[in-house]
Amino acid sequence: MMKYSVNASVVGSKHLGVYEAENKEDAIRQAIDENGYVSLCHQCSSECEDAEIEDVSAEPIYDTKGK
Repeated sequence: MMKYSVNASVVGSKHLGVYEAENKEDAIRQAIDENGYVSLCHQCSSECEDAEIEDVSAEPIYDTKGK
């Protein structure tokens, strides 16, 4: 019988923060510059390899008046 090494891609998300910016691209740039890394605890890092940020999105935040 054959032996197989089996791997999986693990998907998660990380809140990078709230930023004031002229546009989404600038907000994303600020967020990546400040928090664009993945940090795993000792136990998790023994189970997950090569953690990296893949997709970043930004959405406007409106106050209660819609601004």
